[in-house]
Parts: sequence; C-alpha cells; structure tokens
Amino acid sequence: MEVDGSPDFFVGDGTQMPRLQYLAGFDDPNYVTVASTVESAPPSFDGNLADLEKQFPETSHFAWNDVKACGCGKPCAYTMTTCNACGASLEEVPISKSDNVFAAFVFGVKSAQKGFPYKISMRRETADVLCFDDMLALTPCHLNGISKRYYIPDCRYLMLNPSLGLKLLDELEQELMAATAEFCMNEEWKKQTFKDPSISIEEIGSKVIKSFNFPPSQFQLHIQWLVPPLAPFQHYMAEIGNHFHKNRAIPMTYMRAVLKWLKDNNKKWKVTKDTPIEDIFNFFNSKGINYLDMWNEFYQKALQDSMELANWNPSSFKYVVEEKKAYNFTVDGDKKLVKGDLQEGVDLTAVQKDDCAKLQNYGRPYTEDGKSSGTYVKRPLEPKI
Repeated sequence: MEVDGSPDFFVGDGTQMPRLQYLAGFDDPNYVTVASTVESAPPSFDGNLADLEKQFPETSHFAWNDVKACGCGKPCAYTMTTCNACGASLEEVPISKSDNVFAAFVFGVKSAQKGFPYKISMRRETADVLCFDDMLALTPCHLNGISKRYYIPDCRYLMLNPSLGLKLLDELEQELMAATAEFCMNEEWKKQTFKDPSISIEEIGSKVIKSFNFPPSQFQLHIQWLVPPLAPFQHYMAEIGNHFHKNRAIPMTYMRAVLKWLKDNNKKWKVTKDTPIEDIFNFFNSKGINYLDMWNEFYQKALQDSMELANWNPSSFKYVVEEKKAYNFTVDGDKKLVKGDLQEGVDLTAVQKDDCAKLQNYGRPYTEDGKSSGTYVKRPLEPKI
C-alpha cells in the first residue's frame, strides 16, 4: 500500500518513529476512560435470534449474516482475505452464517446462541437511531450508528430512495456527533487523546473517519465513525492496507455524492442483493464521481489525521514492534525512538488483545470483575414486518 508523506511520524511527546513500527504493551494506571451514562434497560425478548425466528418466521431474512468467522472470534466480511481485528489469514476460511447482532440489538434480544448477553455499549438512543461503541474499537472513540426505523442490509440500498437516504445519513451523523461531543466534554480524556487539547469539536468533527463497508460484517447499514487517532497497532494495520480497504471501504463523501447525483437527476438505482458494487463504481466514474480518487483521498486523510492527533506517550508502552517482532526501546536526546533488543517469547496476538481492552471505551465502566457493562434498548422494535 503506497502512502503519502514522510516515512516517520511524531507521537504525543514529540518522539519521532517510523510509520511501519508501532508501540505495544500498554501500561498506564492513570489512563482516562469515558463511561456511558445511558440508563440500563432489561431485554425485551427472552431468547436468541434463532428463538426469535421460530416465533416470528418473517424475521428470518434479516436475522443472519454471510461471513468468514476468524479464529479470534471476529465475524469478517465474506470477501476479506485477512482478519481486520487480529491480522490472521482468512484465505482458507469458508463462508458461514452468523447472528446479525444489530438486528438483535434493535429487537432487544437477550443473548447470542453461544449464551453471552447481547448488551450494547450504548451512547445514544432515539426513536430512530442507535449509537454505540464498536466492540472491536480501532480508536479510543469508535462508534457505530444504525437506523432503528429501517432494515437496510448495506449502503447500496440507500440508492433506492436517494432523498430519504440523505435524510437518514443526516440523522445518523447528528446523533454520532452528539455522542462524540459527550466524550470531548471530559477534559482529561481530551487532553490525553489529542496532541492539542484545545482542538475544537468542529475540527474534531472534520477529522472523523466516516465510512461504510461493502460487504459489511453485519447486514444492517451502519456508519463506521472513528474519531482519530487510531490505536498504535490499528494505525499500523491501516498503514499496511489492512483497514479501510480499497473497493470495500465506501467513504461517506462518496456515498453522499452518489445520492446527491441521483436526487438531483431524479433517479434511483434498482438495488438487489446481487447488484455488483463494481457496476455502481463504473457508472458514477462516468459521471465524474470517481470512487478510486475519493477513496484515496479518504484513506490518506485518515492516516494523516491519525498521525496529527496521536498523543500516545512512548513511556506508557513496553515494546516497539517491527515486522511482527517485539523489541525494547529507548528515546535518545534528539527524541528519536531507538529500537533495542529483540524480546523473545512475546505473544503479540495476546498483547494486541490486551491493548485493545485497555485503550477502548467499549463497555465502560467495567464491572468489578473487569468485564464490560452495557444495556439493552429502552424502546425495542416489535419483531414483525
């Protein structure tokens, strides 16, 4: 993956390090997290999605996803070749079915078929919109926004009604921005997260990494809303092309441009499950809305904004990782990170999982036994069409 700019970047205290290295082994007892303030609510359906389908057969067409299930537990889109949570290969992983977790959320379904509760790390709920923390957060503030009002398998279906699609995106972005503002009202979190703690909420909003995935890992339209900076490992994954994939990541700017063209020209696109995304790209390329150009601008901006805002302090990490190997490190008098000795026996997959749990705000506040907390929706949909 070719990226723009210098091969080095500067982390929070001004330390210079290569972009293809990342800090790992986070350990800071004073790290500030932002707890959800949403009042807890009980489940409204005592069962799982299979039970829901048995009781309400008409729900079957939106209860399940087609995915590749990684060994780490992440259900990945069926076109993926590498897991975007742990980096493992998916080349030999077959396509299977998984719970449409977002459908479970809106119906207030109690639990998964494996037994764990379908509680939500909720940030905002209205009659029409849910905003919640991403369970596998790539940034300290990584949210998803979904519609409660409509079943929309993926972003292509917005093209069936461009005017309504644009209105829905406005509603989702408004609630996601309000949830972001709640994070930023915590001055200690803001000071910890951004190099410049005086950054305005408007500027933060201009740097949010906003996109859709096609195909999605959950078959309900959701905005991926990532407030940079990316966590160190996740930034590295983006640098090497394992996040924001070309031809899969659909930037918000692109989707809005497509919908606006359709609306202005009084047209719709007859989307079906089998509509190739390439047909959409090719058509709108001919109308001056070039997917690759807009994707590249989105991708480069995501990397640059992440580096610009990143306030990670090297002293809070045990290792620097290069080419999948962990090393100790020092910072020299010129504030350059100096790679030290190879640290044998470090399980980087375990380290990355632990770092994710420590850096994310999903499930905050944690329970007394260190597990994530959450709630069910207050105003669930009735399971009927």
